[in-house]
Amino acid sequence: MQPEGEVALTCYRHPDTPTSLRCNRCGNPICPKCAVRTPVGFRCPDCVRTQQNRFYTGGKLDYVIAGVVALPLSLIAGYIFTFVVARIGFFSWLIAFLLAPPVGGLIAEAVWRAVGRRRSRYLSTVVLVCLIVGVLPFIALVLLSGNLLGLVVPGILIFLGSGAAAARLR
Repeated sequence: MQPEGEVALTCYRHPDTPTSLRCNRCGNPICPKCAVRTPVGFRCPDCVRTQQNRFYTGGKLDYVIAGVVALPLSLIAGYIFTFVVARIGFFSWLIAFLLAPPVGGLIAEAVWRAVGRRRSRYLSTVVLVCLIVGVLPFIALVLLSGNLLGLVVPGILIFLGSGAAAARLR
């Protein structure tokens, strides 16, 4: 029960959810689902996004530059992993495990330098898509040859390389 004269608060994003929480920046009522815990208290998603946007200094052209740099490097990496590393033999999987993260990191580093060391919200996504698209033609060639074990090494590149690239561009 609430005291007389007080209006029941509901979340500004979920009008059916009653709450007693408020964003400590803008004062909007927020439910526990929407509340983002920060070192200074709870904030609404809009205030958190506004705060994060200050760190993203890149523009739309950075995404184009990222694609132009990441796609050719991904094609080269895909070729090397599919037709050079995979042909080594038994140790090719181990070599792929060791080489894929540094290759993904190198692609991310090249993109980061090409965009002038600016941060963008979706830059890592563009690099990940380029890495996958760069390796897919070689995966298709392996599938056409019928050698299903040949998919392991390019698959390692996609998974471990993309993880390293995403971590580098965070």
